[in-house]
Amino acid sequence: MRDLVEGSSRRRRLLLGPPGCGKTHNLIQLVQIALENGIPPDRIGFVSYTRKAVEEARSRAGAAFNLTNKDMPYFRTLHSFAFRALGLTASQVMNGSDWSEFGKSLGIDMAGVDYRAAEDGLILPQSLGGDRYINMIERSKMRCIPLEQEFSEVAQWDMSLPFLRKISAELEVFKSAYGKVTFVDMIDTFVKIGEAPRLEVLIIDEAQDLTPLQWQMAEILIENARVVVIAGDDDQCIHRWAGVNVKLFMNCAQDRQVLTQSYRLTQPVFDVAAGVVKRIRTRLPKDYHPNDKPGSVSRAMGRRYLDLREGSWTCISRTNKYAREWASQLWYDGYFYSLYGKSSVDPKLAAAIHAWRNLQSGKALFPGQVKQLYETLPKSGDAAAVRRGATKLLEAMDPTARYDYDALCKEFGLLAARDNEALDVLRVGKDVAEYIRSLERRGEDISSTPRIKLSTIHAMKGGEDENVAVDLSSTKACVNSQFPDDEHRTFYVGVTRAKTNLHLVHSDKEYRYVV
Repeated sequence: MRDLVEGSSRRRRLLLGPPGCGKTHNLIQLVQIALENGIPPDRIGFVSYTRKAVEEARSRAGAAFNLTNKDMPYFRTLHSFAFRALGLTASQVMNGSDWSEFGKSLGIDMAGVDYRAAEDGLILPQSLGGDRYINMIERSKMRCIPLEQEFSEVAQWDMSLPFLRKISAELEVFKSAYGKVTFVDMIDTFVKIGEAPRLEVLIIDEAQDLTPLQWQMAEILIENARVVVIAGDDDQCIHRWAGVNVKLFMNCAQDRQVLTQSYRLTQPVFDVAAGVVKRIRTRLPKDYHPNDKPGSVSRAMGRRYLDLREGSWTCISRTNKYAREWASQLWYDGYFYSLYGKSSVDPKLAAAIHAWRNLQSGKALFPGQVKQLYETLPKSGDAAAVRRGATKLLEAMDPTARYDYDALCKEFGLLAARDNEALDVLRVGKDVAEYIRSLERRGEDISSTPRIKLSTIHAMKGGEDENVAVDLSSTKACVNSQFPDDEHRTFYVGVTRAKTNLHLVHSDKEYRYVV
């Protein structure tokens, strides 16, 4: 990397980073080299389609070099970059209420649009009403193809091409009338009229997942940069359905560097990954090596055959449906887990249970803990645990003081008997109460972060864990796709999340991936 920065000529390099090979570490080293060579941080750009990649780079660079976000104005997602360059305001961006209003004007349901995914540049396939039409419109823009071509290639023949055209036209009218833009519009407008800053160093991370429109924006930024490093891994390109064309990444630079040492994958996991990746037909060759740490690969005949009683686990599935099924099973079996980062026990409820039990044992609470408890306690009916209006009394609390059960009863309207069990005082429903009791019998701390995490493979991309269980269930559409590389890349990403132990969960579904 040093040779790129210390020269005076314009250079472009493709950095290929297989799983766990320290790609982000190498990119931050490039930032360090640039700073050591007198390049100010506001002449360094770090962009990606995803917030996760940018936030990690900004955090690492800030901590390593004592920089603030203001020092690094060009560490941004492509959408944020375009948003700032075009001088947009948050009120101009289509949000949930705007989409709902637009749907009402046409008499269609827009409730299924995933706005967070839109911020990351992804257009997710939807099965609900108008969302499918909007996604098709936005995806055609991201792919830089006519709407009619997108309709033909998606081949969802229960949809109407005339209606698609009507929605597209009406959407333009709606946006013009209210001065609104979509996330795709930001990129499109930047490509047409945006101006790129002059940068000494430009890093484009996770570039394998850029759509053709995002590549057009990237090329504008590249044109004004002296040193460009484009980083990613074509084997981990799993967003073709969002409009991504991996060949644009593969052909973006002739100067290529492959990171050859995986600090994540052990030999057993590496061997499984190698068996999967060799099935990918369209790819750049990459030789990389596992670490020498101990690891294992095991196989389970179903989800229930996994021993989840100890350790940190991430359990990943091909689809949202299968992830939710797994969550239902863990609930039934009495395991504490999170699904897409959301705990199976509401954190507010867990905090209230903990607070009540502290009061029962004679401990005192800080005002903030009391307020959280009162928010959860029932305040009406025969089961009222506090007097009506008691919450307002909390405003008079001394912020430096602590309050025990007797003080809360005397001064702040607490009514619940001290010997009543927390789940009864909080009026927790029967099913949830039984679930929480089963967790506590296992010794789980429901106020902690769950050690078992559930997600899809796509949502887990970029993550890792000591124990990773991969559900091999798939779908008819995935297995019979005209793009078989998609399935191989997806499960390659899945198996390479494991730092130590990989658990392959065989499926009794009609459609499944064979490893």
